[in-house]
Amino acid sequence: MKIFVKLSLLILAAGIISSCSEEALDLKPLDAISERDVFNDLPLLTAYVNATYSGLPNVNSGNRMGLIAFNDLSNHKYLNEGVKEYLENTLDAVNSETTTKNKWASSYSYLKHINTYFKQIENTSLSEDEIKELTGAMHFMRGFYYFELLKYYGGVPIITERFEIDAPNFDRPRNSIEEVITFITQELDIAISMLPDEAPASKADKAAAMAAKGRLLLYAASELFNPEGDMSKWTAAANANKAVMDLESHPMSSDYSSIFLSNPIDDEIIFTREYNLDVNQGAWSGSNTMLWPNGYQGWSVVSPTQKFIDMYEMTNGELPYLADGTTVNPASGYDPQNPYINRDPRFENTIIYNGKEFKGRKVEYFISYEDDGDGNPKDANGEVRKEVSGGLDTKLGPVYNWEPSATNYAYVKLTDPSTLPALSGAPTEEFTPDIEYRKTEFYLNYAETQIMLGNEAAAREAINAVRARPSVNMPPITSTGAQLLEDYRRERAIELALEEHRFMDIRRWKIAEDVMGKPVLGIDVEKTSTDEIVYSYGTKIVEASRVRSWDDRLYWFPIPDREIKASNNTLTQNPGY
Repeated sequence: MKIFVKLSLLILAAGIISSCSEEALDLKPLDAISERDVFNDLPLLTAYVNATYSGLPNVNSGNRMGLIAFNDLSNHKYLNEGVKEYLENTLDAVNSETTTKNKWASSYSYLKHINTYFKQIENTSLSEDEIKELTGAMHFMRGFYYFELLKYYGGVPIITERFEIDAPNFDRPRNSIEEVITFITQELDIAISMLPDEAPASKADKAAAMAAKGRLLLYAASELFNPEGDMSKWTAAANANKAVMDLESHPMSSDYSSIFLSNPIDDEIIFTREYNLDVNQGAWSGSNTMLWPNGYQGWSVVSPTQKFIDMYEMTNGELPYLADGTTVNPASGYDPQNPYINRDPRFENTIIYNGKEFKGRKVEYFISYEDDGDGNPKDANGEVRKEVSGGLDTKLGPVYNWEPSATNYAYVKLTDPSTLPALSGAPTEEFTPDIEYRKTEFYLNYAETQIMLGNEAAAREAINAVRARPSVNMPPITSTGAQLLEDYRRERAIELALEEHRFMDIRRWKIAEDVMGKPVLGIDVEKTSTDEIVYSYGTKIVEASRVRSWDDRLYWFPIPDREIKASNNTLTQNPGY
């Protein structure tokens, strides 16, 4: 396996050169610092450990917004950065690392770094008390990176020693899914026993390790990882997620929007990769630019689909449409020509839509035509109508009109409306942390375990606690059976939108064949000669989504071909590749 990492580069990447001990720096130049120096000097060793965090998933990496578009609820306008290969089912063992952002190579590189720690720390002159927290963090991060590999590939080789560059070969077979889960669980249990009760949210502590274990065991119980349906795994997942639910150090936030903006970081956040324009950004554009409408100098690279919009309930707890998806629910009070009022408050905190008050003006996704119509850009004969003008956020807008949304929606969640886009040329600072674990997830995780164990009252109680927060205040759900499961999955999609759960959820639930591989719909908006706004549904099929395709082989990613060859074919490939 190609898992070689230069020690000095990782230390420098940690960005803490100034904290190194003066004695070590006086002895030799920075580029000549030896492993012996590192593992016998606390500041250098801390730098070594901190470098491990730089591999945390970064939603801004590569200007594609992470995994947000790898599902049925968001559309990626350009289908670049490996998105196309997955959504169009052309993924293979050669191109897959573009899609995963080098998940295999990167994870094993960090694991080599971690394994080096465990080898060298045995001979340190530092005391046990000095290294206890650092060692706990390395157990946590070793579990974290193996979990990253597990989610994509299933069983992978468990390597706990450091391969040297001159090793004769890297012929290590894959361990089973069960073995990998057991190993990660053991690593996290050790971390829980060694880490402090509290630390900054960007560093590992006991709560972070508990959260990682809770999510791991939820996945382990799910159908993709547990095809036999072993119910004891749901019990284990329930216990682990209930423990995180009960943590007093991280209360569920009463203000939904502040979770994703606050500086300092909101107490609900258990573990995060910090992100701003100066530190740990990982890309040069920023989420404001990536997500906002073009009239605000944004690119709308990833935008919500109409399917996602329709998942948001009205404030009375009713969905806008009946089960067929086209008949208006008479109990909802929903008006398709005034569609964005009286919706779940999280809608306003997540979605940008035509007419929304945003940064001092109303968003304008409308187009005007030579003649008035019903919003459909085609007439009754199927002919394209002549466009004559457009709102500020369309391709016909007077400024910044080269990056219109593909669906006529955009995202406000994960952005900072108090600032400007990163590309505006004006001084700006965004503080939108990449959240790995936050408290509310574990209420929902626990609810899922209770549904699967048949404890529906406990499941409803956990879901309703999420819905009852002052900033959300949605009516409690009362459903049972299959409807309760459907309501739970919708609640999870709404609450955790853009936090990279949906891609993993539809795979671990094995529902991708039902929701993926279908064309994406947006909404057409027309402004008539009398200034009336007319919405047309089912007419805006996003062109780039027409060739979406699903195959069950996509439940797992292929082992990169170069790794198969480097292992002398000891590594076995996932089915279908």
